[in-house]
Formats: sequence, C-alpha cells, structure tokens
Amino acid sequence: MKIPVCPIIIAIIILLTVQAGTTVVSAEVGPEYTVKAAMVRNFAKFTRWPDDSVSRQKKNTMCLCLMGDESILESFAGIGGKTVKGRTIKLKWVDNLAGLTDCDLLFVNRETRANMKRIMEAVKSRPVLTIGETGEFTRAGGMITFFLKQGRIRFRINPEAVRRSGLKLSSSLLELAAIVHPSRGDHRQ
Repeated sequence: MKIPVCPIIIAIIILLTVQAGTTVVSAEVGPEYTVKAAMVRNFAKFTRWPDDSVSRQKKNTMCLCLMGDESILESFAGIGGKTVKGRTIKLKWVDNLAGLTDCDLLFVNRETRANMKRIMEAVKSRPVLTIGETGEFTRAGGMITFFLKQGRIRFRINPEAVRRSGLKLSSSLLELAAIVHPSRGDHRQ
C-alpha cells in the first residue's frame, strides 16, 4: 500500500512544531492560502465533533465551507477530495448566510470583514469549526485565527468559542497555538 507523502510531511511539521513549542509554518505571499488550506485540513484531524452532530451523522463527507474572495478556491482545491478520519472533504463556496447550514468547517477570508458578526452569529453554538484571518474574527466568536508574523503563518485559538460549539480540540493542537480569551479583553492580533 502506497502512503501519500503530503499528509506525512504535514504531520511531521506539526510534530516538529509541537517539539519546538512554536506555532509557525513558513510561507511566502504566493502560497499563503495553499499552506492555510493544508493547516485547515490538519485542524480537522485534531478536532472531535459531538456524536449527535450533523457532521458525525454524514459519515462519508466533511463539508468545508469557504467565504470571502473567490480566488482562494484554487488554493483550497488541493484538499478537496482528501480524507480526514475516513471522511472525504467536500468544498463548498458560500456567498450568503443561508448556505452555512451543512458546514462542518468554515473558513472566513479577510474580505468578509464587514459581515463578520453576522457570519459568526449564524453558526454560533453549532459544531462548526470556524477559521478566519482577522482580529475581528476572534472578537466576533471565531475559533481559530491565522495571522502572519515575520513571513510565517501562525494561529491563535479561542477556547471559549470552541467550548460553546461542543467541539473538542486535541491538546496537541492547543499546545501549538497562542490562546486568546476575548471575554477577558485579550484581543491580540
């Protein structure tokens, strides 16, 4: 049986960053969203959905919804059709709040900044792993926020939002992230 190389490399990167205690992945401007897409897939690997969630009932697919600038679709296409925990990732472009009903993961591009609160309200308290890339995202209730620092992609996790959704994140993932608590006034970005 041939084992795909890309997931192995990503897993090694995650393991090495756990060992080093850092939350970085190198990225230049060009491949930024390709790296983010791979990281989103890995976030799904380290997330557990509640047993009674719609996600767990759809045993063979995992719906990754994308909002914002449509140009990111090409970068995320590389993870479409890949599997996580035996389920195939299905990409879905969403341009309105009604389209968020069957999302297991939601990536919110920085272009949606003006609608961030409404988007987060639409998935609030549902088991949808939300990932964004602005400071507003975390303050609006987003769970994982990407940011660039010195040419590297890093991420922060809002454990309060994760807890409200009923999702569980692996301690390995939490160790890699900077932890933020918006309810305590911690709004770093």
